[in-house]
Amino acid sequence: MSSNSEQDVSVGQRLEYDGYYGTIRFIGELEAGKGIWYGVEWDDAERGKHSGNHKGVQYFQCSKPNSGSFIKPKRAKLGRSFAIALQERYGSIEDSTNHDTMFVTGANNQLTKVEMIGADKIGELQSQLDKLDIVGLRDMMINCAGADGEIKNISPNLVSVDVSRNLFDNWDSIADITRQLCKLKSLNVSSNQLSLPVDAPSLGNAFQHLTQLFINKLKVDWDYINNAAAMWPNLKELHVCHNEISEINHLSVNYFSNIELLNLENNRIADWNNILILSNLPRLKSLILNENQIRKIEMKREDKNDEFFPSLTSISLSRNLIDEWTSINNLNEFSTLTELRFKFNPVIEKISDPRLSLIARLGNIKTINGSNIPTKERTDAELTYIKDYAIDFYQCGGSQVEEEIKCTAEFLLQHPRYLSLIKEYGPPADPKFMIVNKSLKDRLISVNLVCPGRSEIKPVVKKLPGSITVLKLKSLLRRLFNADITTMKLTYCDRPDCPEINMKDNLRELSFYSIENDNTIYVRWK
Repeated sequence: MSSNSEQDVSVGQRLEYDGYYGTIRFIGELEAGKGIWYGVEWDDAERGKHSGNHKGVQYFQCSKPNSGSFIKPKRAKLGRSFAIALQERYGSIEDSTNHDTMFVTGANNQLTKVEMIGADKIGELQSQLDKLDIVGLRDMMINCAGADGEIKNISPNLVSVDVSRNLFDNWDSIADITRQLCKLKSLNVSSNQLSLPVDAPSLGNAFQHLTQLFINKLKVDWDYINNAAAMWPNLKELHVCHNEISEINHLSVNYFSNIELLNLENNRIADWNNILILSNLPRLKSLILNENQIRKIEMKREDKNDEFFPSLTSISLSRNLIDEWTSINNLNEFSTLTELRFKFNPVIEKISDPRLSLIARLGNIKTINGSNIPTKERTDAELTYIKDYAIDFYQCGGSQVEEEIKCTAEFLLQHPRYLSLIKEYGPPADPKFMIVNKSLKDRLISVNLVCPGRSEIKPVVKKLPGSITVLKLKSLLRRLFNADITTMKLTYCDRPDCPEINMKDNLRELSFYSIENDNTIYVRWK
């Protein structure tokens, strides 16, 4: 491990001290203090004691209050080269016990075991570092490449490199590594603090082979990303999670022209207009926006022929603040969208089965939250949707006769697919002509829920409204028993000596089957 006595030390340099990472903001003597001191701003502000002042003298500034302190240089660790760290982790069999648990950080911060596992393989490759293609060097205190050409000589075949949470402080040092690796495709530099180069495009050759990049937790905004993108001419997948992006005011499209996946998870984006700036990316297929602060999805066209996200097939919007269905309806504007991830938003916390509503409102979606939508499930969802909003439809100008339908603009804004659905399935029954036995329909019915052939599941007694449909009952049972709704079948009997009656019509209400208190509903699935 290099110390300050072995290399030049400068303000702005990164260091590690007793397990904490920080940046040197001051080097010199203190009033009434002996010798040289480092003034350090710590990544973890809790480690700090002040904001760069000592006995009334301000020696340096901190970006966060009370995140600084002074330390003696002796115990500070200032880093080592990539080549030395690589050989230390992969080039020795003297201590193989730790190599069984080496990981590389991948998409969504998931950990994947690296190629070298087990003492036998380490022994085999100790003198064959040139055979390595995936390496994980997280937390190795690397701050530079090493001697010119050294990495190329010892490991020229690296395809994937993880140097997250090291001591790099600029992109030039990263470029010194990557320009020696002509096969490099994936790079993770997350949790470093990298200053932008003066001339970002000049480093393009160093990253020309790179197609996947992780720059999570760099504490940067979009201006930084937009300027840095000039270094990555052929990038297809960019992860910029856990940063400080709140606004996207401009986009250098030529620098992002090859991007197919953009991950902006856990930033501070609130205004959907920022997202629309990205809609000009010609090849963007997957957009990840989980854990931002988005409240509304609004499409504002300057020209009626404008097309949003021409290649987008997948969008993730979980853990935002979306609280109205018009935002979901607006996703239909993305003509190529087929996959949606949408959990933990206020709008779906108000209903019992949000999946059915999402399916019915989004006509082109084929997958929701990682689960495919079978044809039957879509049909059931759309029919239920028609029935659920039948009263609103007729109150807002709906009719059984197509030519007489004059729905209000407000209804069509809330339910833009409704007219196309009734054109496909037919209009719902007009509620004013429906005769309902309200005494049976409105009261709660206590039923026994039994899962035959599944002894591990105990019978449950539930009170259900007579107005609940079979489909909604299945949704409830799916959550209650962790059952597969696509293969679920329900039957009931009112007396033990009577045959079971099949409840096969998903749109029928419980009251239709004349189920009474203490009747048994049998739940079966594959």
